[in-house]
Amino acid sequence: MGELRQSMRCADDDKIVKSVARTCETLVFFDEMRRPLTVVEISKQLGYPQSSTSALLKSLVKLGFLAHDAKRKSYFPTEQVPLLGSWMNPDLFGEGSIQKLLKAISVRTKNVVVLATKNGDEAQYIQVIRPKRSPIQHISLGTRRPLFNSGVGRVLMSRFSDDEICRLLHKINAYREPGTPAADIKAFLASMAETRAKGYYRSTDQFVKGTGLISMPFPNHLDSRLFAVGVGAPSDVILRCEAEIVKIMREEIVAQLGKSRTGPVSVASFG
Repeated sequence: MGELRQSMRCADDDKIVKSVARTCETLVFFDEMRRPLTVVEISKQLGYPQSSTSALLKSLVKLGFLAHDAKRKSYFPTEQVPLLGSWMNPDLFGEGSIQKLLKAISVRTKNVVVLATKNGDEAQYIQVIRPKRSPIQHISLGTRRPLFNSGVGRVLMSRFSDDEICRLLHKINAYREPGTPAADIKAFLASMAETRAKGYYRSTDQFVKGTGLISMPFPNHLDSRLFAVGVGAPSDVILRCEAEIVKIMREEIVAQLGKSRTGPVSVASFG
């Protein structure tokens, strides 16, 4: 099960309307599979009763969010789904400069590329570009990682002031699970200073053994929200090709975002 759908299941169930959760999980499942799906496939993967799944899909067809192929007995999202949020930020969700940037980095590095933003005390992947033969399968749209101990999270936090970082870490330490070690605030601030100086953060074997991520912030002026771009690959690739991956990321950020409305983007803008 994708991590976005899993996070829905792990949320406070008595605060979530079941039909709403199932609708969202179904649409996310289509996004992950990216092909027509049958009632049986969806029911089996998501663990819903087949009769409820059928009723849900038929309702989404009537509302215009899914199309039904009676011959193949399959369903597929209509254009109404991606159009829902396209007005919010065409660069992020259309074929704008950010989408072109992510694709360009993926083509040149031949690795998974993610776009992440801050969501509460977590970093969340809001775009994922995956090459067809990528060995990295655990990264999916909607994946959430803790801000303070993930690659993209640390890059996002590098845009905070030290006072903001201290407040957040004090909060995390106060509400951490029993048995979870407290964050070393002094060591973390030193790490943040290093990340700011380098302009990126490299992590390996942090969440999934044998994989890693090189993360880099976007220039501050692009949006009021904080964004980070990351390249995911096997750990040995990250370690061996670190300098080349960083070079590609910087070159593409300048090339794709260099004609920003608010002025030119340079390497100094993000490192």
